[in-house]
Formats: sequence, C-alpha cells, structure tokens
Amino acid sequence: MAKKAAVESCLNFSNKLELNAATRSKRRAWSWTALNVNRREDVLSIFNGLKKYWPLTERQAFYRLLSSRAVSQAHWHRFSDPARPRVDVYDALGKLLKWTRIDEFLPWEAIIDETRILTQKVGHASAQDFIYSELDHMLRGYSRCLASDQAKHIEVWIEKQALLRLVEPVADKYCRRVLCCKGYNSISFQSDFYHRMEDVKAAGLQPVVLYFGDWDPSGVDMLYTAMQTLGDELGLTGVDYYRCGINPEHFAGLEADPVPLKETDSRAKKFIRQHGRTCYELDALHPEELKNLVENHIRRFTDIDKVMCNYQTQGEERNFINNLKSKITDFVEDLLEGQLGE
Repeated sequence: MAKKAAVESCLNFSNKLELNAATRSKRRAWSWTALNVNRREDVLSIFNGLKKYWPLTERQAFYRLLSSRAVSQAHWHRFSDPARPRVDVYDALGKLLKWTRIDEFLPWEAIIDETRILTQKVGHASAQDFIYSELDHMLRGYSRCLASDQAKHIEVWIEKQALLRLVEPVADKYCRRVLCCKGYNSISFQSDFYHRMEDVKAAGLQPVVLYFGDWDPSGVDMLYTAMQTLGDELGLTGVDYYRCGINPEHFAGLEADPVPLKETDSRAKKFIRQHGRTCYELDALHPEELKNLVENHIRRFTDIDKVMCNYQTQGEERNFINNLKSKITDFVEDLLEGQLGE
C-alpha cells in the first residue's frame, strides 16, 4: 500500500514550470555597439560568401571565422587592443548569431542545429491515407552502386564533423563512404574498421583511406597513430593510407592566416622539429576547394569508365522501376475503388 501511495503521489505532483523573478536568469542587455557591429559585419561576410552552402552549422561558421584574417582585427581582441589576447571567439560568435537572426540581419535558414533531433510523428489518419502514402513513396530513390566493378574500396576520413555535410555529397557521387574521425580513434572504431577491411580484402578489393584533417601536431599525428594500432596491435595489413589535406602544398593559395601552434600539445616539439611552426585547420580551405580536393582524390583511385557504364545502366533500371510502380499503383487503386464501392 505504501508503494502504491508513493506512485500516486508522484503522478499527482505537478511539474509545470513558471517563469518568474526567482527562476529568471540575469542577462546582460544586448545592443548593437560599434564593437558588435564590426563583429557582425565579419560574420555576415563569412555567411554571404558561403551562401550556396547554407545551412551552415555554428561550428562550421566558427572554424571559417577563426581561419579568416578577420579575427586578427582589434575588435576581436580584449579591450579592442591587438596587443591583448583574442576574446573567446566561439562564445562571441554564439551571441552574434543569436541577435543577427533575431534582428533579421541573417535569415534563420542560414544555420542548422544538427545536435537537436525531432523524432517523426507516428500514426495515420486512416488506412487509406497510409496506403496512398506508401504508394507515393514506394520504389523511390533507387540508385545503382556506381562503385561496383571497381578494383579499389575507398573510404574518405575527415577530422571535422562540421565539414561532413560538404564532403558527403561529393563521395555519394561515386558511392563511397565518408567517416568522421574526430580526435584520436577509439579501439572500438578501429576494430570496426579492421573487420570491414578484412571483408573488403576477402572480396578481392584493395582498401584505400583518403584522410583530410588539420595541419597541426595532433592533426598530423592522428592518422599515424591509427595506422600503428591497426597494424601493430590488430594485425591489419594491405591498406593504403593517403593524407590528402590540408597539407603544406595548399597553404600558398589560402586567404586565411595560420592558427597558433598549441605549445601544450605533447606532440608539439616533434612537429616543430619535422615541419616548423606553421599550422592550419582544415576549415581554412574554401568549401569549394575542399570539395574539389575530395573529388579529385576519389577520381584518382577510380576507374571512371566503369562508373559511367554503371550510371547508364542506372538510368535504364530507373525507367523499369517507374513503369513497375505505375502498374502496381493502378492495380492497388482499382482494388481500393472496389472496396469503396461495396
């Protein structure tokens, strides 16, 4: 009885929240000061220059801003003094992006929040509504694997999750996978890759990894560390690894300034000894340049004639599927009309 009473007490308890003086947080009033206007113009310049790639993530905007020359200006430094350290750019950017949209300097659709997921609603208005919905979506979206008949199995590894949305459509054109490998890879990640590559080799294909990451002490070391674990500890052999960007050969054409080298990185001394002090984040590459770089490296290991052959076959198969769908739809609609007429 005591347990039942406790459950009923929980059910009767009201969790409705009220916003009042006690629950309100203290917030500093926002205003478009000269400082904020200058920062806003830098941010809008980033977004306007990348309009064809909207929506961007806040993280993506942050990296583009950080790798631009804009943050070297006085209004991004404490007390507007270039001799002082930079402000927390990510925090400042978050506030700017909030108010540039509230005050309609930037459209809401320019930014996407991929960390908040809204689940799909379930249930249908009726059985007929469900059937017609299924007919509409039936046999949609067929694509042939354009990578079939290829001698090499290619995976694109990218260090930055914010850039995944740029790279994935490029790899999709050739039916290749993209893997976001943020930071140093876990042993679970590497075990999954090991088993995947063993299956690839058993099918008679040559595994190829195309890696895109930052040029800094950890960014350069990450792939070597993964190779060492995979080879020395898991026993994986026969995989070709390529570091495709960002590399020193890409620096000359960049508009962005180098980013500071992290002296606290345990790999900094080795990096300086081997490569010097110049560091760039992958985001320093313009999105179009990054996309072209990814595509060029995929094509480097791809038999394009076989891709085009599969693409032609895909068109023929889509016509067949569309004709089949039309016949199935007509048949089901006739059945439904017969049921309604009874």
